[in-house]
Amino acid sequence: MTKKIEAAQFEGGVAVTGAAGFLGGVIVRLLAASGVRVHSIARHPVPAAAGVTSHGWDPTRDTGAPVPGLEVDAVIDCAAALPSRVADPVALKQINARLVGGALDLAGRRGGRLIFMSSQSVYGRPTGDRIGTDTPLAPIIPYGEAKRDAEAAVTEAVAAGRLAGAAVLRLPAVVGPGAHDTFPAGTAGKLQRGEPVTVFNPDSPYNAVVAVEDLAHFAAHLAGTVEGLAVASPASDPPTTVRAAVEAIAAGLGCAASLNFEEAPYGSPLIDSGPAFALGLAARSSESVLFGFGQSLSDSQARANKACPGAGKTSMLANKE
Repeated sequence: MTKKIEAAQFEGGVAVTGAAGFLGGVIVRLLAASGVRVHSIARHPVPAAAGVTSHGWDPTRDTGAPVPGLEVDAVIDCAAALPSRVADPVALKQINARLVGGALDLAGRRGGRLIFMSSQSVYGRPTGDRIGTDTPLAPIIPYGEAKRDAEAAVTEAVAAGRLAGAAVLRLPAVVGPGAHDTFPAGTAGKLQRGEPVTVFNPDSPYNAVVAVEDLAHFAAHLAGTVEGLAVASPASDPPTTVRAAVEAIAAGLGCAASLNFEEAPYGSPLIDSGPAFALGLAARSSESVLFGFGQSLSDSQARANKACPGAGKTSMLANKE
């Protein structure tokens, strides 16, 4: 059951970095609707809204800390430089280092809490059939290395007593309207265009997904409760299979799925979401999340078609892959 967000526990307000992005925007709207005073921080200030103060901070250009003088009770750090946007690996790591440094600075001004959005990419390609918080970090791409280094900075800040608490969330695919750069989003785009989908390890268990609404509620809950350092992977439960995951997206979209099955040279481990549920995550089953994702895209397409006849000729995800 999703826990109610109590605005009274955030008298000093909450800052959300990456507020113009997919996840950050959902969190800003959730907090504001719950009566929390929100400071949205993005490279370009987002449009003003009730209960939201918008700030601009661009780590690629601004050398100072974000929003000088601002003090809040908690920071939810959704900002990230993604490989699809920053091709140079050195620049990618530098920008991500500045982003987490800014979030730590902001959260530490009042000794508040920090919720840091990390990634499953910190694990690289683990062996075995399960990924847990005890699985060694062995990233194989620069983005994963950047997230690993950022986690170390957060851990150091908590150990030094600069924060009341911090949660490191190693995100799987986050889905909802506007999702991009993930297996479910890429799959949905192909299904909408009538293209075949290649499915690796079709009968392997799959739970590397979470609905953006479930994650937003979880992050807001932790922003008011986490003590010390918590590390968790907020994945859905119970799992499904990779084959059934693709079929659930297709069912939500209301379209047929043409599947090509192949065995990958590596396994598809299951994510241990137990620590996340113990911290208060209320996530739906993998099939429910993926069906809902497909359905939300279908509904969005229907609204676009009604507003602009002919819009259905282009996939809602065509420019997101």
